[in-house]
Amino acid sequence: MRTAKYALQLSCFLGLGKPRLLFWAGALHDVGKLLVPRHILEKPGPLLESEWKVIRQHPLWSLKLVESRCRGMQGLENILVAIKAHHESWDGSGYPEGLEGNGVPLEARVLALADVFDALTSPRPYRSPLSLGEALKIMAEIKGKKLDPFLFQKAQAFLSCMGEEKIGCQGAREGAV
Repeated sequence: MRTAKYALQLSCFLGLGKPRLLFWAGALHDVGKLLVPRHILEKPGPLLESEWKVIRQHPLWSLKLVESRCRGMQGLENILVAIKAHHESWDGSGYPEGLEGNGVPLEARVLALADVFDALTSPRPYRSPLSLGEALKIMAEIKGKKLDPFLFQKAQAFLSCMGEEKIGCQGAREGAV
């Protein structure tokens, strides 16, 4: 739910007008990980290539699960687009389709910002959570690779305040795109 909250707040801050869509995409983007064996998800060390192949399937599994369980939900098509593409990368090195640049749907690029921020600032089996400063430094290093550099640049001030947990949609438009 942290990723959902961050995606919603980023949507508001960036003035995208799609906060509910991004909230639901954030809430549902990783449900496909339910199909990933626990020993892979909780592995304390580096994954083997065969394990990465399994992990790389989760966006497609999430897409299928949400599509089958949420038929009729308003905005489902756009939510599915974001879910499927949330691991695509600005430089084309992502998955499942290897989309790049503006070919990665905008919703997925915003969701990726929220997801990466959450992943870096949350505990993982292989490391403790990073500080806000450490997380932003890593995100700056991967802008133009994993992350949309223009969205990251616009969202950087907002992300710097994320740790304060005080930002919501109201008043977030000061830095709107």
